[in-house]
Amino acid sequence: MTRYWELLLIADVAVLVYGWIAFPVLLALLSRKRDRPAATAGDAVLPRVAVVLSAYNEETHIADRIRNLLDLDYPAAHWKAYIGVDGSKDRTAAEAFGAAQGRPHILVRDFAENRGKVAVLKDLVAAAGTDGAELLVFTDANTAFAPDALKKLCRWFGDPRVGGVSGKLSLVAPAGTKTEEGAYWKLETWLKKKESDLDSCLGANGAIYAIRRELFWSAIPANTIVDDFVIGMKVRERGYRFVYDPEAAAVEEMPPKMADEWTRRVRIGAGGYQAIRLCRACLHPSYGAFAWALWSHKVLRWFTPHLMLVGLAASVACVAMAHGPTLGHAALALYAAGAAVSVLATCLEKPARGLRAIHYLLAMQAALFAGFVRFCRGNLEGRWQRTAR
Repeated sequence: MTRYWELLLIADVAVLVYGWIAFPVLLALLSRKRDRPAATAGDAVLPRVAVVLSAYNEETHIADRIRNLLDLDYPAAHWKAYIGVDGSKDRTAAEAFGAAQGRPHILVRDFAENRGKVAVLKDLVAAAGTDGAELLVFTDANTAFAPDALKKLCRWFGDPRVGGVSGKLSLVAPAGTKTEEGAYWKLETWLKKKESDLDSCLGANGAIYAIRRELFWSAIPANTIVDDFVIGMKVRERGYRFVYDPEAAAVEEMPPKMADEWTRRVRIGAGGYQAIRLCRACLHPSYGAFAWALWSHKVLRWFTPHLMLVGLAASVACVAMAHGPTLGHAALALYAAGAAVSVLATCLEKPARGLRAIHYLLAMQAALFAGFVRFCRGNLEGRWQRTAR
């Protein structure tokens, strides 16, 4: 029996190593040889764009966000912003109406009932379609676009194979930041670029992405949590490429404390498992390299905490049944070291970056598993649960 548990432990570790180390290496190698869509040059024909934004309790950001949109280097006759205030309990609506006053291409709708982001987006997209928008650009209230962001996004749609484009979001660290979200985000951004080179992005970045209006999934459930991921996946499901453009730039401020990030990660975790069900068609081998990337990057990543628990159980079983040293002893030592480092990073006022990184990784796996528990309980809601980011 000890041998059985050792084999299970080896297999478990092998899957984790593949998902976190081997997959990125293989992705980097394979993405070099693939045909990439090319951005079209010139501003002679600019599509009509609808910038769509749903806001909840964003009174400190919404006016600045509208001013940021007004500074875009894109002809006013070719774009409109559709801003939906989703039953906010603060002055978001008043601030939005004030900033949009006298700007006919900034349309603000104040919804009395808090229904959730997706419900608002569906109403705004319907309005944009009536006004003749060709492209939909989605963003958030606390995001800031670079002046040329719209032009950078739109230049890809001259290629009929391209159905969506995700821009690059950079996280700005406020004073006193105590998370490693920035480093993790850099890894995710790198993977997004390589996956785009190979085939398509896995979903979109909710802060800055564009799709053809007719590709918006109007049947998206109102309780969808990671709407940007699901909307982007549905573009690829319909046979179009979803590319990543690092020159289409936006910035957001990252959360200053791990506690701020925890709530967001639990919610995103629950949304990830929900998204697997909604986007399961793309897991089929007929999607080729895209399906491989989805299994390797997202599915294995979302089930990392489960694999860690399997490894822990196998290690305990090895130690309990063995009469001498086993792989289980070494694995348990690693688990204990990781736990000790995480506790130490929490207790120290200024932990070293390495300690913070290990603590962040383990804490985020715990948040992901908490999200899985929430998903299994059902009754997921699309209504807002605002965090610091």
